[in-house]
Amino acid sequence: MADQVSASLLKELEEAASVLLAPPIQVTGEQRHAAESIFLNFQKTKSPFQLCRYILENSNVDYVTFQAASLLKQAVIREWKLLEKVDTENLRNYLLQYVIQRPDLQSFVREQLLLVVAIMVKRADVDSESSQVVENVLSEVSQLISSGDQRMQTIGCSIVNALLNEYSSTTRATDVGLTWETHLIAKKKFETMDLKKIFQYCLQGLNELAKIGRPLPTEAATLFKKFLLMAEQVLTWNFQLAMLLPRKLIGLFEAQQNPTLRPNSEWKEILLDPTILELFLKLHWQVRDNPDLCHHTLQCLNQLASLNGVVMSDSSDRSRYLSWFVEGLLKLLTSDKVKEHEAVGLSNIISRLAVFFPPHVLNSLATETVKNYLQEITKLSCHFAEGAAQEEALHRDDQVYMEAFEHLLDAWVAILQDPNNLAEDVLKESAIHIFNAYLQFHLAPPGGQRGLNAKEESEEIEEIEEDDRTKFRDQLSVIGMLGRQALEHCVPLLWSLLEDRVTRLHGQLQRIHQLGTIQEDSSVLDNLNEDIHWLVLITGHVLAPFSEGETSLIPPDVVHYCVQQAGRVSLNTTLQVLASPSHRAADIPGVDQNTDHVVRLIAAVFRMCEVEKRAIEANLTHVLSPEVATTLVWYIKRWAVTYLLPNESYYTEMSMTLTGAFGKDSEAGLWTLNFLISKLETNLTRWSHEHKLAIETSQTLVSVLNNVERGSRAIQCEGLKSLINKHATNQFHLLPAAAKRGILKSLVIVGTANQDKESKEQYWKHLIEPLQNRINAVFYNGSFHQNFHREQVKSEVLDLIECVIGVADGCTLQNLSSLYPFIQPVSEEFVKLMDVYHNYSDVTDMIFQFFSVCAKRVLCFLDKKDSKKLYESCLSMIQIYAKHNTGKISHEASAEEEQYQDILVLMQLLTDLLSKDFVDFSPFNPSQEEEESSVSAADVALYGLNIIMPLMNAELLKFPNLCLQYFKLITFVCEIYPAKVCQLPETLFKNLISSVELGLSSFTPEVATLCLDFITVLGIHIRRAGPEATTVSEELKPFLKIVLDMVLFQPLDSDLSQTAGTALFTLVCCFQNEYQGLVQALIASQHNSQNAQRLINAFNELTEGVNLVLDRHNRIKFKMNFDKFTTEVRGFMLVK
Repeated sequence: MADQVSASLLKELEEAASVLLAPPIQVTGEQRHAAESIFLNFQKTKSPFQLCRYILENSNVDYVTFQAASLLKQAVIREWKLLEKVDTENLRNYLLQYVIQRPDLQSFVREQLLLVVAIMVKRADVDSESSQVVENVLSEVSQLISSGDQRMQTIGCSIVNALLNEYSSTTRATDVGLTWETHLIAKKKFETMDLKKIFQYCLQGLNELAKIGRPLPTEAATLFKKFLLMAEQVLTWNFQLAMLLPRKLIGLFEAQQNPTLRPNSEWKEILLDPTILELFLKLHWQVRDNPDLCHHTLQCLNQLASLNGVVMSDSSDRSRYLSWFVEGLLKLLTSDKVKEHEAVGLSNIISRLAVFFPPHVLNSLATETVKNYLQEITKLSCHFAEGAAQEEALHRDDQVYMEAFEHLLDAWVAILQDPNNLAEDVLKESAIHIFNAYLQFHLAPPGGQRGLNAKEESEEIEEIEEDDRTKFRDQLSVIGMLGRQALEHCVPLLWSLLEDRVTRLHGQLQRIHQLGTIQEDSSVLDNLNEDIHWLVLITGHVLAPFSEGETSLIPPDVVHYCVQQAGRVSLNTTLQVLASPSHRAADIPGVDQNTDHVVRLIAAVFRMCEVEKRAIEANLTHVLSPEVATTLVWYIKRWAVTYLLPNESYYTEMSMTLTGAFGKDSEAGLWTLNFLISKLETNLTRWSHEHKLAIETSQTLVSVLNNVERGSRAIQCEGLKSLINKHATNQFHLLPAAAKRGILKSLVIVGTANQDKESKEQYWKHLIEPLQNRINAVFYNGSFHQNFHREQVKSEVLDLIECVIGVADGCTLQNLSSLYPFIQPVSEEFVKLMDVYHNYSDVTDMIFQFFSVCAKRVLCFLDKKDSKKLYESCLSMIQIYAKHNTGKISHEASAEEEQYQDILVLMQLLTDLLSKDFVDFSPFNPSQEEEESSVSAADVALYGLNIIMPLMNAELLKFPNLCLQYFKLITFVCEIYPAKVCQLPETLFKNLISSVELGLSSFTPEVATLCLDFITVLGIHIRRAGPEATTVSEELKPFLKIVLDMVLFQPLDSDLSQTAGTALFTLVCCFQNEYQGLVQALIASQHNSQNAQRLINAFNELTEGVNLVLDRHNRIKFKMNFDKFTTEVRGFMLVK
C-alpha cells in the first residue's frame, strides 16, 4: 500500500517536473503555478525518509531526485531528535553508498545528497563527544582517493568538500538546527581532530596529479579541480582564536570572507615544509594555461602568502619561509610573461607577502635575492600600469590589469612604510621606474603614451563616471609616496613638464585670442589640458598627501629635500619665480641654479592658475577646460591647508626657504594668500555657469580661510575685499545655492578670525548690512504679497535664503553674539515665507534647509531663552507646512516624491533638534536655570511628530530613506524620554504604536530592529512605572503575540533574532499571565502529540533558571536559552 502511494506521488512529481522544465510556450502560467505548488507541498512532508528512498531508487528525473534530496535535508534538521540512532546510521550509510554506486549521478544531485550526509555526520558528532563518525567517513574517503579510479576519487573529494562546508564558518546555526555556540564547538573539534588529516589526503592526491604533466587530460582536469577546491577550503579555513571573545566579535571574525591563514601550532611542521610551497608553485606552472584551474592554484598560494600567527612566532622561520616563497615567485616571474588571467592572483600574492612579511623580514634575505625580487615587482608594476592605461583608454568593463596594478601599489605601500630596512638605492630605482611609467601612460604622445580616444565616446564616459580625482585617489596617493622616495628626480621632472605644457597652452590661447577662432584641430588643446590635469593631480599627491581627520603637514621628505638644497638656493630668486606667475620661469636670471625645486614646482602650478585667470579675463572661457579648472581648485585646497602659513611648532625640521615663501610672518605668504583668494574669486565671478566648479571653488575658499592665521591675514587681501564688495552688490546671484552658502560661510570665518575689535565690528557691519537691506527691500515692500509669485521676486527670495544659510553655517560660539541678532528675526520672517510660498516646493525646501542648518550649527550655542525661540520658529514652520499639505491631493507625477523629500527633511530637523539635550555649548545663565517653564528638545520633537503624523501614509513609508528616518526618530525619542512618549495624546500614541506594528513586518530588517528596540525601551519603562502606565501597557500588550509569532514563524537573521529575543523577554516580564495563556493556546493547537510535547519542553527550557525580572543577569540567561529555543522550535513549527 505504501509503495502504491509512493508510486502515485512519484508519478505526480515527475509530471510536475516536466511542466516546470518545459519551454514557456508549451505550458500555461496556471499549469506552472500548479506544478510549483506540488513541489512546495512535497517539501513540507513529515517523516519522508522511506518516501525519499523510494524516489531515489525509482526515479530517473534528476529534478525530482534533487527535490527528494532537499526534502531529506529539511527533514533531518527538523526531526533529528525524533530519529533513533540506528535509523540515522542506516540512512547515512545508504546515502553514502547510493552516491558511490552511481558515479554518473548528476553533480547537483550528488552534492545535495552529500550535504545531507555531512549534516548527519555533524549532528552525530555533536551528540556524542566520543563519536567516531567523522573518522569512519574519512576512512572511506581515504579508500576512494587511493583507489586509482578517477571517478571514485572525485566522489571522495565531493564528500570531503561537503564536510568542510558543513563545519566551516559559512554555515549558520539555524541552517543545521544547532545554536551558534554549538556550531563553534563542533567546528573547533573538527579543526583539531580532522582538518589536518584532510589536508594530508589532499596533498597526497595533488602530488599524484603533479606527475601528469602538461597539458592535462579532461578527466584529470576535473579531479584536479576537486583537489584544488579541497586545498583552497582548508587554506581559507577560519581558524578559531584561542582567546575568549564576546559573541558579536566572534561572529565578526567568523564572517570574514577572505581570512588569513592563521593555524595553531600543530600545523607548524606541515606548513613549514618547503615542499608544500614547491608543490603549489609547480601545480600553478602545470595549469598556467587553464584560467579556471589557474585561479584555484593562485588562491591557494595567496592564502599561503598570508601565513601568520603562532606557526610564525620564530623570526628565523619567517625568514626561511619568505625565502622559499620569494625564490619560487622569482622563478615563476622570470620564466615566462605573466598572462592576463594570472595578473590579479599574482598581484594579490605579492601584496599579501608585503603585508605579512614586512621590510625588516624581507631584509633578512640574501641581498641579491631582495634586489632581484624588488626589480621583478617593479617590472610587473610597470607592465600592469601599461595594461591598466590601455584598459582605461578602451573603456573596458572588466579591468583586470587595473585591479592587478592597484594590488601591487598596495604592496608598495607596505614596503614603503618602513623603507629604512631596505637598500635605499634599490628602492629609489624602483620608485623612479614606476613613477616614470605612470607619468608616461598619462601623458599624450610624443612625450607620453596615453591612448587617444574618440571624442564623442570620451565625453559620454565622462558624464557617467566619477572624476579622476576620486576614481584614482588611492592610485595617486601611492604614486605620491613613490615620488617622495626620489624627490630629486620627480620634482624637477614635474616642474619641467608642467612649465612646458603651460607655456604651450599659453601660446595656443594667445593665438586663439589674436585670430578670434580655433584654427587647428581641437585635439591639440584637449591633449594639453589632459596633460596639465594629470600633472597637477600627481604634483598635488607628491607635495601634499592627505589623511582624513588628521592635521595636514608638509611631508618630512619634502622639508628635508628643501633643506638639502639650501646651500645652492637664493631666496630672492626663488621668491621672484614664485611671485612672477605671468612670466616664464626660464626667463628669470639664475632660475636653474638658484631656485628651490619644490617652490619652482609650486610656482609652475601658480603660473597655470594665472594663465587660466588671464584667459578668463580675455573672454576665452569657452576654450578653457572646466576639468582642468576643477583640478586646479582641488590642488589649491590640498596645497594651501598644508603649506600656506603653517604652524612651525608642529615640525622638528623646517626649511628656511619654505618659511620665507609661505611662512605666517612673511610677505610672500600674504602675497600667496591674496593670489589664491583672487584666483578663487575669478572662478566664482566668471565660471558661474559651471556649477560643479563653482561649488568646489566655494568649498576650497572655506578650507583655505578656515584657519586662524589665514583667516586673520585674509582681511588684508584685496581679493577678499573684492569678494565682500561683490557679495554686497549681489554679483553672485547666478551661482548655484551651495556656492553662495560657501562664500558667505568663508566670509563669516574671516570675520571670526579677526582679532581687532573695532575693525571686527566694522567688518560684520559691512558683511551683514547689505544682506539685511536686501531682506528689508523684499519682505517689507508693500507690493510683496502681490508680486511674490513673479520669477524675479522668487529668485531674489531664494538667493537671500541661501545667503542666510551660509551665515548660519559659519556660526560658532565666538561669533554668535554678532550674528544671532541678525539670524533670529530673519528666521521668524522665513516662517512667514512658508505660508506665502507653500505651493512653491523650491522655496519651502530652502526654508527647511535653513532651519536644519540652524538646528545643527546654531542651536548648540544658544541659551534656553533663545533655544525656545528657535524651537517655536521650527514648530510654527512645521504647522504651516502641515496646514497646507494635510489632505492635499495632487495629480502631478512628482507630487509624492516632493512630499517624501519634505517630510524626510522635517524628520531630520526634529532629530537634529534632539541633539540639544546632548550637545550644549551655551554659556551658563543662573537666571535661566531657575525657569521651570523651559521647553525640552524632546517636547519639540514629539510635538513636531504630532503635526507630521497625519501626513504619513503607507505609500510614503515605501520610500526606504523616509521609512528609516521615521523609525530612527521615534526610537531615538523613546530611548531618551520614554515617559514623554507615554504621555502623548491618545490618538497620536495609537498611531505611533500602529506604525511600529507595521514596521515589524513590512519593511527592512533594519527597520524591524528599530521597532523591536522601541518595544523593549517602552516595555522597560512600563515595568518600572507600574500602575501609572496602565493605559500605555494595554496598547503594548498585543506585541507579545506579534513578537512571539515573529520568533516562531518568520525567518530572522542572527542579529534580528537577538533583538527579537530581548524584546520578547521584556514583554514576557511585563505580561506574564498573558504569556502563559499564549503558550497554552499554542500547545493546544498542535494536532501532533510529539510536537506538543516538544513545545512544552522548549518553553520550559526557555525560562529555566530565569527570574522574570528586567535585570542584566536574567536578560543574559534568557538570551542563552532563547538561542536554543529558536533552534529547536522553528523547524518543526513550520511543517504542516
